[in-house]
Formats: sequence, C-alpha cells, structure tokens
Amino acid sequence: MIQTQIFRHTSLILVLGLFFGPFTAAANNIEEEVAFYTGSFEAAKTKALGESKYLFVDFYARWCTPCKWMDETTFKNGEIVDLLADNFISYKVDIDKEDGFKLKNQFEVKMLPTILIFNKQGELVERVEETLDVKKLKSLIEFHLENDVKKINVSPNVSPKEAVKNKEQQELDQLYKEYKEKLAMEGRTFNAQVGKYNNYKDAFDQVKAIREKFLEQVIVLTEYNDGRTFYKVMLGEFETIEEATSFCEILRRDYHYDAIVY
Repeated sequence: MIQTQIFRHTSLILVLGLFFGPFTAAANNIEEEVAFYTGSFEAAKTKALGESKYLFVDFYARWCTPCKWMDETTFKNGEIVDLLADNFISYKVDIDKEDGFKLKNQFEVKMLPTILIFNKQGELVERVEETLDVKKLKSLIEFHLENDVKKINVSPNVSPKEAVKNKEQQELDQLYKEYKEKLAMEGRTFNAQVGKYNNYKDAFDQVKAIREKFLEQVIVLTEYNDGRTFYKVMLGEFETIEEATSFCEILRRDYHYDAIVY
C-alpha cells in the first residue's frame, strides 16, 4: 500500500510537470557543443580564409581519455561554443584514420590532445600540447582574438654533424617502422602498464581507482618469478606501439602514473 501511494504521488508530480514546466525542461535539456567542420582539412582551411576567420584544429584519438574529457566538458561549454562559432572554423582530426595520420605526421603531432591555431592568413601560429579546461581554452582563444599573431619564418643552418645525426635517426626510424610492421603482422596488441604489485589487494585497489577515472578496459596479469606472484595492472588495449606510447605519455603527464608500454 505504501509503495502504491508513493507511485501515485510521483505520477502526480510528473503530470503537473508536464503542464506547468515543459518549456523550462526543454530548455535545460538543450546541450551545446562545438560544431566541428566535417569536410577535409584543406577545405576547412579554405573556408577559414574565405570567411576571414581563424582555424582551430583539435588532434585526438578514440583511445585518448583527456580528449574524451575535453569533448564532454570544454567543448560543451556555452562560452567556448560561441567564441569558436563566431571567430573560428573548428576542425577535428582523428589520428587513427588515414587522412588524420597524414596530418599528424605533417604537423609533427607527438602528444594528445594537441591543438593548432592558424591565423586569418592561414599561418600556423600556436601549438598547445595540453588538456585544456574551459578557463585555459577561453584564455587561449581570447589571446588570439586580441593579438594578431603572425608566423615567424626561421631557416636554421644545419651543421655537417647534425646532418649525419639526421641520417642516423632516419635509419633508426626505418628499423622501428619495420619492427612495428612485424608486430602488426603477428597480430599483437599492446597495453599501458600502470602498476605492479606483490599482493592482490593493492592491485585491486589500483583497479578500482583507475575505473573511476578512465573508460578504457582494465586487466590484471599475474607474473610468477622466483616463487613469488606479481600482479600487473594494465589499462587500455592498442594495436600499435605508437598508440600505446602516446597513451603512456598522457598518463605520465596528466595523471602522474609511472606508465610503460607492455
């Protein structure tokens, strides 16, 4: 009988709400978000030049937790939405897609999230490798709106010693590329190891803490060594070393985890 009364009382409130507050409820449910341009990067750049606007480029990946956080918070803030809509063409780059991967290499993006800002002349004038909350992003946008930032062209001289070093680096890069291709053919995946413990309780506590912060899958692997059992806590699963390495850098930089690729 008590449950029935509660149900009837709740139903009455809902009915009254439908009569007296529909417009307020609808208004509160409208969620703003940044309208990212969906064409190609070159088309976005051309559009920005044609409309005499700045170009705002956000590099992200589906596995990047800080990127997801910015999508759900910073890029849904009304002030940010209005500032970008009025003054910028906003463009989002998924580095896991072919075009996005090419842009990542073109602009030498090594960390996520990375934000690039181009001035009204189409020149790259700002690179931010940081997770930005509303306050920081608003300050960054307003800085560019108040200051007509220009690109400074610098052509550094390369010494013979540096040229040799560059050649050696190219050889190392090629070896690393071949190694990644070999692993890809073997179908191996990679994880970010964020902890190693000698008792299950500590590992379990770490897992619970991680699940409160991240959406990626968490697994625990056991390792036996000299008669002792160790528990390795892993976060995420990645198809390439590059993805796993980038994620570990984010974990170390933004969350202070001693993360390593496993």
